[in-house]
Amino acid sequence: MAENIPNDAGRAAYGQDFTSSHRIHSVLTAGNVVTVAIQLFREKSDDYITTSLQSYLWLFLTGLGASFCAGIGSVIGQTIGLSNWTELGILSLLFTLPLLAFGRGRKTAIGGVLSQLVFNKLVSRSETKEDIQTRLFPRIWTFFRGEVLFWLALTGIYFALAFILGLILRVFFSSIRDPDFFDFFTLSEQDFSSVLLTLITVIVLFLLLYIGLFLFFSYFIARLWLFDVVIAFENVSAREAIRRSWQLTQRQGWQSLSVVIICGLLLIPPFSMSMFLSIFSVFAVLFIMIAAFPVYQAIKAVIYYDLRSRNEGLTFDLDITATNPQNHLRRVMLQTPESIELDLALGGIGSRTLAWAIDQLLLWVGICLFWYFGSILYLSILLPVLTNASAAFDQGELNQWIEAIATFLTFALSNCYFIAFETLWQGQTPGKRIAKIRVVRDTGQPVGIKESSIRSLLNSIDVFFFFVGVILITVTQSEKRLGDLVAGTLVVQDQQQGAHETQQPFDFSPISSQLATELVTNPQLKTITPDQFLTLRDFLGYRLQLASRMRSQVTTKLADQIRTLLGQNNQPLALGLDDLELVEATYLACQQANQS
Repeated sequence: MAENIPNDAGRAAYGQDFTSSHRIHSVLTAGNVVTVAIQLFREKSDDYITTSLQSYLWLFLTGLGASFCAGIGSVIGQTIGLSNWTELGILSLLFTLPLLAFGRGRKTAIGGVLSQLVFNKLVSRSETKEDIQTRLFPRIWTFFRGEVLFWLALTGIYFALAFILGLILRVFFSSIRDPDFFDFFTLSEQDFSSVLLTLITVIVLFLLLYIGLFLFFSYFIARLWLFDVVIAFENVSAREAIRRSWQLTQRQGWQSLSVVIICGLLLIPPFSMSMFLSIFSVFAVLFIMIAAFPVYQAIKAVIYYDLRSRNEGLTFDLDITATNPQNHLRRVMLQTPESIELDLALGGIGSRTLAWAIDQLLLWVGICLFWYFGSILYLSILLPVLTNASAAFDQGELNQWIEAIATFLTFALSNCYFIAFETLWQGQTPGKRIAKIRVVRDTGQPVGIKESSIRSLLNSIDVFFFFVGVILITVTQSEKRLGDLVAGTLVVQDQQQGAHETQQPFDFSPISSQLATELVTNPQLKTITPDQFLTLRDFLGYRLQLASRMRSQVTTKLADQIRTLLGQNNQPLALGLDDLELVEATYLACQQANQS
């Protein structure tokens, strides 16, 4: 039976031995970034959707006001003697731009408010929505300038890519002469097969080129799209926000790209379903946009939190109580036939979407290669041999048989991919392995060929029948699609995901160990809470993965906070010790105090 289970491991007493392994608060996969954000959105979805609705109302009202201002501009233009429609249009546009810009900036600022609300949950910060609005709304024009710079950057990249693609196409088509094109329809059967294979090869190469350019363009979106969150959380200008977004994603650009792709894929089911609503499709699309806006802002808040935790040690602060985002994943308690209880985190819609996208990409690449080399084999070898063997051979009938066999093999390949990998890799496909999830039975045991076959055969219904699988994963407590319900399986997190562990104990200097024995007698040492102790432990275990500049800054910050907690007049703290030695000594002193 699936149920949510709280995770209080982070609040263990600090007398426990933590030196053998350590874990940073937030190291999320791209799929879990989306899953955690959706779970945080669900906790206060009514409030978030109401706030999102307000942002779209502002757009609507400013649009009406801009229409009124355009009319005023047109009247003024005619009054001063302008009769050219182009001149009147430019004048009307000048009247509308300020109001339209304000409405857009207000909407982006409200997005920053939504992101701040979600971020505050992750760092356990109490701040009302009204306080956030009071702080952010005066910066509406900064948000608008940030959005303008964002779209200008993307527009420049788009035209640059279009120019490069245009040059490639120009060179390609200039090499094809008109006689060559017309001669294509008068070729002999053997030459026609050869040219057809060449044409198929060219088409495949151009498709790969377009896919590569699309991913390249999406990569820049993923590197720059955090500008509004940066403006909301940091006191920076619009230009600095764009630069800061690029800096934050510097070492996790592909993870950010994966998040953007997941977001795009999750929008396909609701938009596709809205197309069947006829005249109500417009209202459905509007509702989807209103509901998706806070979800996207929540995703931005979570990835901002995760990136700053990874790269800058955001959670290494004694003044905040940061929560582990993985605690927001739904969990399930399973009981094995041996009466062993397993507490597992469910896979989540984000991770499952990422795994599905990777598997589909690999699968369709394999199918394309199968058809491509199959076409070469048929046109170059089988067809000439069979045609020469019998003059009365019916080529049309042979083509039908070959198409039927190829279709059957394609269906078998698409199903055998999932069945073989999930059976041989203990519930994982290449996509699931990258997303760090796996399929297990409801008893927690590995899946067999029976369960994998059922899941694979029902996958088409889950995906193509009004995306019933996505709906079931979203609304069911155990996050099961139809294939999981019938096969009796669950998709859970891989147990190793998210952990940065080492088997080597902390190596402390002799000065730190000596200072620790003196700090144990300090009565102010008891003011350090278990959460603060865990923060010191996590920092000592993770600090070498931080950039040297950030490592120094975080070490100094923690040392200053320790001095404040233990008192500036304490003798050991007045010796001008190295900041890192003070942090290490405080960690050791807390351990010794609670072990004695």
